[in-house]
Amino acid sequence: MSRSRAPATGTPVSRLFKMRSLGSIGFVAVLAFYVAWPLYAGYEIKSSLEGHNVEGLVARIDFPSVRASLRPAVAAKVDKVITDTLHKAGTAGGALSDQLKARVMPRIVDGVLASLVTPEMLIRIHASGKTFKEALDSLVMDRASRADGLGGFLIVSEDQSGGGRSRLDEIAGKLGIDTHKVLGGADAKATDVQPQPGAEIEVLPALNESRARPKYGLGNIKHFSLTGPLGLSVGVARDATASKAEITAELSFVNGSWMLTGLVPQT
Repeated sequence: MSRSRAPATGTPVSRLFKMRSLGSIGFVAVLAFYVAWPLYAGYEIKSSLEGHNVEGLVARIDFPSVRASLRPAVAAKVDKVITDTLHKAGTAGGALSDQLKARVMPRIVDGVLASLVTPEMLIRIHASGKTFKEALDSLVMDRASRADGLGGFLIVSEDQSGGGRSRLDEIAGKLGIDTHKVLGGADAKATDVQPQPGAEIEVLPALNESRARPKYGLGNIKHFSLTGPLGLSVGVARDATASKAEITAELSFVNGSWMLTGLVPQT
């Protein structure tokens, strides 16, 4: 007497196809969220820069967050400019450097960030053809040379001979620092100095000048990584053949959209 064989157990073919379909849909969704959507956001930023569209930039860039991300890089550049200048002034510069930095640096850094990270300035940088680093360096030198009405006293060019004690006396005097007390070892008291009005120094070409603008594509992206479930880091170089990124853009998914929330220039 033959026994009836039990039907073979296993996953039905239709269920396998369904699981694969769901997996494919999930993969496409992840790819769209973390790649296609951020790339589209980047394209909109680029289009807004080229079209001088301030509203478009405001919609895609978190300007307060970008300013905060740039503060360490700006502070480092300002510190180097002031340190180099005071070093050229000799021993008196070393004695006064801490107090001068404490007075001048915060104002220069704040001034650079306030001027640099605006829709209008980003449009000008893009139109000028300069790199972000070049524009940043120019703005740091501009702001440092005229911060708080110091004019040309603080920044000394390479071909200028050191002004020594007299130059530092003028700088310190404008900041309310008594150089005799500082150099004599006593505690000096610095008073607030109100900024002096002055003509704006042009550090970038005018928008209507005819200049070649860089063209960006996938080859300009030098690295791409997740910084969290809702964050991305993208390294970009103007030259597609460059081996490393010039600047790293940080994007975050905020209020239902990908936005630029940070910029970190590469040293």
